[in-house]
Amino acid sequence: MKKSVYKSAMSRVKTSEDFNEVTYQKLLSEMDNTKRTTINNHNNPKERVNMQTAKKRTVKGWTIGIAACAVLAVGTFTMNQSTLFNTQSPSAVNTTKPPVTGKAAVNIEGVISEVSADGKSFKVGDLWVTVTDATKLGIKGPTAAKPSEELLQKEFKVGNIVSGYTSQDTSTGKVTADNIYNNMAPQKDAQ
Repeated sequence: MKKSVYKSAMSRVKTSEDFNEVTYQKLLSEMDNTKRTTINNHNNPKERVNMQTAKKRTVKGWTIGIAACAVLAVGTFTMNQSTLFNTQSPSAVNTTKPPVTGKAAVNIEGVISEVSADGKSFKVGDLWVTVTDATKLGIKGPTAAKPSEELLQKEFKVGNIVSGYTSQDTSTGKVTADNIYNNMAPQKDAQ
């Protein structure tokens, strides 16, 4: 019922042509006043100086902000470098020994120049080396070659290349070998 009352009242209200024309003129004059005010404000030197200082402050603020962020980023990066490389706590450090992957100690090395009658002793340079049952033959360990691939012949012969280790003093001229790593015949030239 309220809708019908509203519609009937609105249909009775009519705007005159004069009212429409006056409203249009007022709008145009308002727009002109706004344009004049804007133009006057831009021509005012005091307003122009205020705008320039505001722009300078804005640019200065942004520059200082960006520089501060860069300093913080570099500082954070350098502070975190030490934590990147030291991620374990001291209590979590592994105390087991790593496997030995270095070279074996060698102090017997060269070409066999003489072999004893029993075949258990040989001469390398000025050093006589005795091989006993306690002497270990070959290379042991996780990185050692398979026994079929080792360069270790069972008999010591003149001309063979040999390498090994002894815990005794090699300057005495006669030692007992602790380990014999290699005992191989020299390669023959293919001609």
